[in-house]
Amino acid sequence: MQTAQVDIGFSKDSRFDTKINSGLKEMLKIASTLEGMDLSAFIISAATQKAREVIQQSESLSLNNNGYKKFMNIINHPPKATKELNNLMKLDDLNER
Repeated sequence: MQTAQVDIGFSKDSRFDTKINSGLKEMLKIASTLEGMDLSAFIISAATQKAREVIQQSESLSLNNNGYKKFMNIINHPPKATKELNNLMKLDDLNER
Protein backbone atom coordinates (compact mmCIF):
# COMPACT_ATOMS: atom_id res chain seq x y z
CA MET A 1 0.00 0.00 0.00
CA GLN A 2 1.36 3.39 -0.91
CA THR A 3 1.43 6.14 1.69
CA ALA A 4 -0.41 9.32 0.75
CA GLN A 5 2.06 12.06 -0.10
CA VAL A 6 0.74 15.58 0.30
CA ASP A 7 2.67 18.83 0.05
CA ILE A 8 1.86 20.78 3.21
CA GLY A 9 4.57 23.38 2.74
CA PHE A 10 4.36 26.94 3.91
CA SER A 11 3.24 28.65 0.69
CA LYS A 12 -0.41 29.61 0.77
CA ASP A 13 -1.73 28.95 -2.71
CA SER A 14 -5.29 27.83 -2.00
CA ARG A 15 -8.28 29.06 -0.05
CA PHE A 16 -10.77 27.15 2.11
CA ASP A 17 -14.03 28.80 3.16
CA THR A 18 -16.70 27.39 5.43
CA LYS A 19 -19.68 28.64 7.39
CA ILE A 20 -20.16 27.72 11.05
CA ASN A 21 -22.50 28.94 13.77
CA SER A 22 -21.36 31.74 16.03
CA GLY A 23 -21.21 29.53 19.13
CA LEU A 24 -18.75 27.14 17.51
CA LYS A 25 -16.68 30.04 16.17
CA GLU A 26 -16.47 31.53 19.67
CA MET A 27 -15.40 28.19 21.13
CA LEU A 28 -12.70 27.83 18.46
CA LYS A 29 -11.50 31.39 19.12
CA ILE A 30 -11.18 30.67 22.85
CA ALA A 31 -9.29 27.43 22.20
CA SER A 32 -6.98 29.08 19.67
CA THR A 33 -6.22 31.89 22.13
CA LEU A 34 -5.44 29.35 24.85
CA GLU A 35 -3.03 27.66 22.44
CA GLY A 36 -1.45 31.00 21.53
CA MET A 37 -2.49 30.71 17.89
CA ASP A 38 -4.68 32.71 15.59
CA LEU A 39 -7.98 31.10 14.63
CA SER A 40 -6.90 30.04 11.13
CA ALA A 41 -3.65 28.48 12.34
CA PHE A 42 -5.51 26.63 15.10
CA ILE A 43 -8.09 25.20 12.69
CA ILE A 44 -5.45 24.22 10.14
CA SER A 45 -3.33 22.58 12.85
CA ALA A 46 -6.26 20.57 14.21
CA ALA A 47 -7.46 19.56 10.74
CA THR A 48 -3.94 18.55 9.69
CA GLN A 49 -3.48 16.39 12.79
CA LYS A 50 -6.85 14.69 12.25
CA ALA A 51 -6.12 14.13 8.54
CA ARG A 52 -2.80 12.46 9.38
CA GLU A 53 -4.52 10.18 11.91
CA VAL A 54 -7.24 9.19 9.42
CA ILE A 55 -4.70 8.49 6.65
CA GLN A 56 -2.44 6.49 8.97
CA GLN A 57 -5.37 4.44 10.22
CA SER A 58 -6.51 3.66 6.69
CA GLU A 59 -2.99 2.58 5.70
CA SER A 60 -2.30 0.31 8.65
CA LEU A 61 -3.41 -3.20 9.51
CA SER A 62 -4.40 -4.13 13.04
CA LEU A 63 -4.78 -7.73 14.12
CA ASN A 64 -5.74 -9.32 17.40
CA ASN A 65 -3.42 -11.99 18.80
CA ASN A 66 -5.22 -14.84 17.01
CA GLY A 67 -5.21 -12.99 13.68
CA TYR A 68 -1.53 -12.15 14.10
CA LYS A 69 -0.66 -15.81 14.71
CA LYS A 70 -2.61 -16.89 11.61
CA PHE A 71 -0.97 -14.16 9.52
CA MET A 72 2.53 -15.10 10.68
CA ASN A 73 1.84 -18.78 10.06
CA ILE A 74 0.86 -18.03 6.46
CA ILE A 75 3.94 -15.81 6.01
CA ASN A 76 6.23 -18.47 7.45
CA HIS A 77 4.47 -21.41 5.74
CA PRO A 78 2.89 -20.11 2.54
CA PRO A 79 0.54 -22.43 0.68
CA LYS A 80 1.73 -23.88 -2.63
CA ALA A 81 0.85 -21.81 -5.66
CA THR A 82 -2.03 -23.14 -7.71
CA LYS A 83 -1.81 -23.74 -11.44
CA GLU A 84 -4.03 -20.68 -11.97
CA LEU A 85 -1.74 -18.46 -9.89
CA ASN A 86 1.33 -19.69 -11.74
CA ASN A 87 -0.36 -18.91 -15.08
CA LEU A 88 -1.34 -15.46 -13.82
CA MET A 89 2.20 -14.70 -12.73
CA LYS A 90 3.51 -15.61 -16.20
CA LEU A 91 1.48 -12.83 -17.85
CA ASP A 92 3.57 -9.87 -19.02
CA ASP A 93 0.92 -7.20 -19.25
CA LEU A 94 -1.44 -6.16 -16.49
CA ASN A 95 -4.20 -5.78 -19.08
CA GLU A 96 -4.02 -9.50 -19.74
CA ARG A 97 -5.00 -10.21 -16.15
